[in-house]
Amino acid sequence: MEHIFFYLSIALLSTRLVWEVTHHDGKLSPLAIYLFCYFYFCFGPYIANMLDLPIYSGIKKDYLYESSFAFFLAIATLSLFPANWVGKLTPHHSLVVKEPVLLRQIAMFFMLAPTMLLFLVAFSRIGFAPLDKVQRIQSVGIGHYVVLTLWPLFLFCYMTVMPRSSMSRKKFWQFSGVVLFYFTYCYYMGERDFALIVVPLYFWFYKDHAIALWKLLLGGTLGGFGFTMMSAGRSAEMDGGGLGSFLNQGSNLMVTSNIAMWLEQGDLVMWGESYFSGFINMLTLGAIRLTTPLSIWFSRRYSSAANDGAYGFSIEGEALLNFGYVGIPFLFTFIAIFLAWTYKGYLLNRPIGILLTYFNLFYFVYAIRGESLILFKAFIYCVIIFFLLLFVSQRGRMYYRV
Repeated sequence: MEHIFFYLSIALLSTRLVWEVTHHDGKLSPLAIYLFCYFYFCFGPYIANMLDLPIYSGIKKDYLYESSFAFFLAIATLSLFPANWVGKLTPHHSLVVKEPVLLRQIAMFFMLAPTMLLFLVAFSRIGFAPLDKVQRIQSVGIGHYVVLTLWPLFLFCYMTVMPRSSMSRKKFWQFSGVVLFYFTYCYYMGERDFALIVVPLYFWFYKDHAIALWKLLLGGTLGGFGFTMMSAGRSAEMDGGGLGSFLNQGSNLMVTSNIAMWLEQGDLVMWGESYFSGFINMLTLGAIRLTTPLSIWFSRRYSSAANDGAYGFSIEGEALLNFGYVGIPFLFTFIAIFLAWTYKGYLLNRPIGILLTYFNLFYFVYAIRGESLILFKAFIYCVIIFFLLLFVSQRGRMYYRV
């Protein structure tokens, strides 16, 4: 009974993945990919502990059962969600992009020019010095975070109006060069989350074709291997071999086990405060911040000696903080609805559905180890950038079809 929620989660996950592949004619939907990534990031260290491999010392082992229950609630909600009825929510009117050329050119400019400038600044100040990630970022300043936040959004805008099937060979290699240049910059700076961009790129490349399951499995395996290799040496506690490093990529168990312990001590319930704060932050583009970001709050509460945001956060941990365990099904029901609804638009070739599907495949997966504030801010930036570029490209005109 000690691992009952772990085994139930595996059963639900497996069943849902089989259903997704069958229902979508051999394709894996964003909901299925999100579900798989969530299981990996959350239960990875849990599996490592079951195998007597080293895990992070900050994980409260006395609260593994409570943490596994929280993960199970999330996985059960995602697995049992009836995605087939979401198509009925698709609106009759759809945005049409008639003049995408200028939009593509502007998006490509902002993908290349700021990255090139920042890379030159970074290399001139760092060179080949053996600095860690924090030291490298400090050498270039806030511009690093601006580029990391906005670059994927310009990429998604570009991919939305530039299908792979419409690309000439020359344009494809130019586009590939810009993407690889950004990846090189991230690798040089010690960033690793850029690897998640491969997933929306994969969907873009195969948008008009069925993706063979073996290709997805191969790509996922190679991606996980590369993600683990980029993390090598980050923590002496993770030197338990390749399998141990692979399983210990997620910080959710560390965050959630501590929150479960603090909740048992009778405090921390926020009653939706962090979600309201994130929503206001989104509407005001960050001008109004009612609460401290939870990643910073957690690091300060856990250890006064830790850097702000050093441990990240967890998406289910935020639900626990706000409403206890009952909040988890409500949060993940919303996530399931949004992922399924936008994917329906993607399948119908509607620009907003395509844009938000690429957005979901990166930011929703990224926010598994974060908080809702990440999603709120990235979403509003994505929508504003896309419609602003479209407005300029079409000289102030918007087109719709029924």
